[in-house]
Amino acid sequence: MDDVMGFALLSLGSGALYALVAAGVVVIARGAGVLNMAQGALVAWAAYAFHGLHGAWGLPLAPAALLAVASTMAIGVGFHLLVMRPLREATPLLRLMATLGLLIILQSSLTLMFAGAVRTSPTVLPTGSVRLFGESIGVDVFVRLGAVAVLIAGLWALFRCTTLGLAASAATENPRATAALGWSVDAVAAGAWGLGSGLAGLAGVLLAPLQNPLSSANLLLLIVPALAVALVTRFRSFPGVLLGGLVLGVIEVETQYQLVARHPFWRGVDRAVPLAVIVFYLAVRGRGLPERGHLAERHPVLGSGRVHPRALAVTVAAALAAIWWVLPHDWVDALDANALWALIILSVVVLVGYTGQLSLAQLAFSGIAALIAGRLVATRGWPLEAAMAVGVAGTAVVGLLFALPALRTRGLQLAVVTLGLGAAVDALLFQRGYHSPPPASARALGSLFGDLASPEGTVVGRQRFLGVPLDTVTDPRGFATVSVLAFVLVALAVANLRRGRAGRRLIAVRTNERAAAALGISVVGAKLYAFALSAAIAGFGGVLYAFFVYGQRGNLDFGDGTFAPFSSILLIAYAVVGGVGWVSGSFAGATMAAGALATRLGAAVGEWLGRLGALLRVLLAALAGLLGLAGGAALTNRASFPGRLGATARRWLPWIAALGAAVLAAVLGGAVRHWLANLDRYVPLIGGIVLVAVLSRSGGGMAPENARSARRLYDRFVPGAAERRTRADDTRLTRVLGPAVDATVAVSAAVAASPAVLSVWGLTVRFGAVAAVRGVDLRVLPGQVVGMIGPNGAGKTTVIDAITGYAQASATSMMLGGERLDRLPAHRRARAGLSRSFQNLELFEDLTVLENIQAASDGRDARAYLSDLLVPRARPLPAAALAAVDAFGLRPDLLRVVSDLPYGRRRLLAIARAVAAGPSVLLLDEPCAGLDESESAEVAALLRRLADDWGLGILLNEHDMDVIMDVCDRVVVLDAGELIAEGTPAQVAAHPRVRAAYLGEPEPAALAVT
Repeated sequence: MDDVMGFALLSLGSGALYALVAAGVVVIARGAGVLNMAQGALVAWAAYAFHGLHGAWGLPLAPAALLAVASTMAIGVGFHLLVMRPLREATPLLRLMATLGLLIILQSSLTLMFAGAVRTSPTVLPTGSVRLFGESIGVDVFVRLGAVAVLIAGLWALFRCTTLGLAASAATENPRATAALGWSVDAVAAGAWGLGSGLAGLAGVLLAPLQNPLSSANLLLLIVPALAVALVTRFRSFPGVLLGGLVLGVIEVETQYQLVARHPFWRGVDRAVPLAVIVFYLAVRGRGLPERGHLAERHPVLGSGRVHPRALAVTVAAALAAIWWVLPHDWVDALDANALWALIILSVVVLVGYTGQLSLAQLAFSGIAALIAGRLVATRGWPLEAAMAVGVAGTAVVGLLFALPALRTRGLQLAVVTLGLGAAVDALLFQRGYHSPPPASARALGSLFGDLASPEGTVVGRQRFLGVPLDTVTDPRGFATVSVLAFVLVALAVANLRRGRAGRRLIAVRTNERAAAALGISVVGAKLYAFALSAAIAGFGGVLYAFFVYGQRGNLDFGDGTFAPFSSILLIAYAVVGGVGWVSGSFAGATMAAGALATRLGAAVGEWLGRLGALLRVLLAALAGLLGLAGGAALTNRASFPGRLGATARRWLPWIAALGAAVLAAVLGGAVRHWLANLDRYVPLIGGIVLVAVLSRSGGGMAPENARSARRLYDRFVPGAAERRTRADDTRLTRVLGPAVDATVAVSAAVAASPAVLSVWGLTVRFGAVAAVRGVDLRVLPGQVVGMIGPNGAGKTTVIDAITGYAQASATSMMLGGERLDRLPAHRRARAGLSRSFQNLELFEDLTVLENIQAASDGRDARAYLSDLLVPRARPLPAAALAAVDAFGLRPDLLRVVSDLPYGRRRLLAIARAVAAGPSVLLLDEPCAGLDESESAEVAALLRRLADDWGLGILLNEHDMDVIMDVCDRVVVLDAGELIAEGTPAQVAAHPRVRAAYLGEPEPAALAVT
């Protein structure tokens, strides 16, 4: 018992550290509405700045501590003003990715400034100790805990009891209303960033000595336990933050001493504790499908996935020719590294670009596959091809495990989970020692993955893949050829996926999970497939990359940071910069990776400039002088300088600017040459800066810009380019649609193949203690339009949600034909014959009109997930989809992106997409909302045709009473969740309870009492 209490007291320091870091996260989340993933990096900055100011510069402890905290606050406020304020209208996910850019910038800057010698943070606290429960406990532990408790109490009072704190919370929840009350939302957010960053600075000064010797990689991962604590408190409760941090610290320390210290096999389990907290919390709080009020995220633009065979063949042939006959050794290695990084980035394209699942653990997949393959080769003597196949397959299984949290969460929370998963994998698997061969005492599993005392590495020797040596020294050209061809083949598969049925399913899930399920797409199946395929691609690339890095020495290493969480964050940065929704963007983004083409180009330029010597400084000075002259002249033209002094300023200011720029360039010429010659050291820093710039500008990356530029050049220099493109589009449409047919023939072919009766009895929906719908009965017959009306809040949309599987409900009976619906998930109900529209449309904005129709009408067979990787066949539209296109007049718009359509056309597309699924019963939720009188009349006529000519049963929730009276056969009326009337439109219009609900007229019984 004394041991337990002693270790618990020792944990107070780390618990206080977690609480203070989490408090900073909560402050920024509550005051600025941003989940700051760089909070740990800010702590690292403060700790290293404190070390540098006190150690290298010799400042006393107090001024050094104050300057360290002040510089951290300045970074936070500056980041808000320069980056987050321009992104205030962006989605939360894009703003989170911007904070990843800040994390990369800080981590890379610290590596550049402090790499090399061991660094320790000084302490400003007492160094004495006391003995409690048999353990020597430092007095500083209690001082730290007291300081953190006082700080968190102050934060609680600020946000709970002051007008400023209440305004900060209000600014996040409703910025417009807060601004209307006279508060500057930007000023409040800047204050939150300053305060949250200041807390990180205090953590770096007061608590970083607990992490001595300093490691920026470990400090930035403080975000994982901090997020675990913040999530449990729902980013609101400061007392909960303090309690959660202390409890988490106790659990970690007790796990270290009671389990890991006694059983080394469990090394790293203590670092997985925050992950367990995060996953458990999200599993309890998450939902399989988003709620009705969930706003769909705007994602980066998608590429089309089209392959141009001639251009591809020429490019690949040129690359191979350059590898074998043109490029020197170092450029071959750069191209090899570029291709391998691009191959791994393709996994990000599938998961993040196509499916919208932000994963911060992609290189963990790469490391797992390399570990499995390497251990099989080293300890079992397997050939590399077989070991790689097992490694890739095993990693796909791990990808399925990583996907489980994604089934109940999404967006920001999923990013938190995957970061924790990556950190746990690094601690559990990569930070271990491995024997090759294993000792005789090791058992089967232990010989592969157990911690086996002193590390001797994974000795694989010289390996060949398909007969080609994987060695950058003995056969760099052969290795580069394998890498380039591997990238091309996987890129073709990913492009095929984009154009096929499986790709449309993934993109539907990325854009809107509710709408995808309404079309019969299994959101669970799509996410599992995306994670498994992404993990397999990352694993394949990871095995090759491990041999690229370590193959020349024949000993694979997994603990040097190659597969660490920070590397996964860098990978996301490269993918976003290149264009995360584009296959070509993977290669473009990979150029920024260490050892890739951009690094090699910078080194080559640096070497060339180095030969210029003093001439370099002259050239730089001349160029800078010209730029300074132009800038000074522009400033002079814009500014107003009155009087004689102004005339003198206008005459001399451009020349003064030119002289200053020239002198500065001459002084910095040597630094520029050194920077270019050592560009590989600066690549992560450049990547972070470019990531932030891309997100601030558009978020699209290089690939879409390159595509637009190539198209302009093609149209300008190739005769008849526009006509060729038009002919290609016509050919594609003809292949999918076929020739235009008579409307009568199309309608007769699209009549519901299996008309069915929808019958619902005793439908009840409760939200907690509130009964939103109580005992509602309704029937929809084939060829019948049943209107559903009622005042706002009557429960009409809730009824549709309950029938289609989006709200938990109880019912005496819910049948479609002979099939029971109440036990089926939403996508299974859609496949059974229910199709619906939504109040807010919920279209797939990133796709074309044609792709929206195809997503609704595609078959749901599982084999598409494999066949589309090889041959994504363009199948003709089914009869129902083709008839819907013609009935709603969508042929002229088929190749337009949905976001470009006017609102009226978007409304028609929403109904047409629901019809294209070929349902037996159609449930429409306010299809005429926002339309003018003529557009509403057009929709009404189309609905009547769908019932009369197609035989569809339609349940119509609509506020436009003219539409209800014109098209409905029967009308049901809801009020406060109860069915109060049912009958023909005329009968319902005359019903006294209906008139009372709508017009406020008293019912006859009430009049009699009066």
